[in-house]
Amino acid sequence: MDADAWLAMQRAAIESGSWRGRDDRTTVGEFADQWAKALQVRDRTRYHYQVNLDKWIKPTFGTTPMSAVTPAMVRKWVGGFPSDTPAARANAYRVLSQVFRAAVEDGIVTESPVRMKGAGQYTRKREGHALQAAEVFMLSERVPEGRRLAILLGAFCALRPGEVLGLRRRDVDPRSHSLNIRETASAVHAGSARVGPVKTASSVRTVHYPSALQEVVLGHLKTHTGPSPTDHLFPSPRGGGQPLSYGAYLHMFARAAEAAELADLKPHDLRHTGATLAAETGATTRELMARLGHTSPTVAMRYQHAAKERDKSIADALGGAFSVSSPGAEGTPDE
Repeated sequence: MDADAWLAMQRAAIESGSWRGRDDRTTVGEFADQWAKALQVRDRTRYHYQVNLDKWIKPTFGTTPMSAVTPAMVRKWVGGFPSDTPAARANAYRVLSQVFRAAVEDGIVTESPVRMKGAGQYTRKREGHALQAAEVFMLSERVPEGRRLAILLGAFCALRPGEVLGLRRRDVDPRSHSLNIRETASAVHAGSARVGPVKTASSVRTVHYPSALQEVVLGHLKTHTGPSPTDHLFPSPRGGGQPLSYGAYLHMFARAAEAAELADLKPHDLRHTGATLAAETGATTRELMARLGHTSPTVAMRYQHAAKERDKSIADALGGAFSVSSPGAEGTPDE
């Protein structure tokens, strides 16, 4: 009876045109390599996909036919990741999931065995660290003069490190005190270009810098940036029309943070600082999304929550001062 029911389902699928055969020959490694080559993504993204395939996925599933992979095999693979690599596990799982979704679309398998709830997620061990404005200036004074503006723009405009390095003279409008964010500079991977498009479509935006930075911006344009509109705001000391490399920026930042005695500070903390400072001014969720280049309000709301918590602590501190200096502070409590 089960066999007759199965056969009836297959005949119905054939008649409706939805039937797909089973491919018992294509291995995970073969299909994954073809899938990665066909992706319409940036070179850097393709590189990271390939790293996950070569390091985590193909050693286990590379020679296994896709139709032979079971949910139990996937669970065992996920459980075999080192406990101290939650990010690697989540990233590799997401790549494997995409590979099998594509295989389902291509008719290689009928359904994906990669369906563990929560396996593609992880909790970041380190939360962003927001600096005070005075600490930002102190950090900027610990880097070479031609790089100080990179620290200030990263912090007060809430830019990603790559967005700072990707800025060119044409992107700076001193009349309106604004920056046009349209490129990003990143580490070079497998022959990829150093400068490319920004992370997402929403990352293309105009961000205004504080008027207090106007003299610093004008001085930098005059002294440290070439005259051509396409000259980089922070050029590489090696020349060649390239921006300061991402590796050189990281090294410079680490040395400056150590000199300023700002422990455990990362370059992305400057963006976190700018977002926090913007939230403290009372910026709305939509305003924060536009400034940060986000499409989801989740991150913006997180900064607003942090600003409210900060405002509460300020109010509590003021309340403490008030209770000490008030006329009835030494008397009995109010009834």
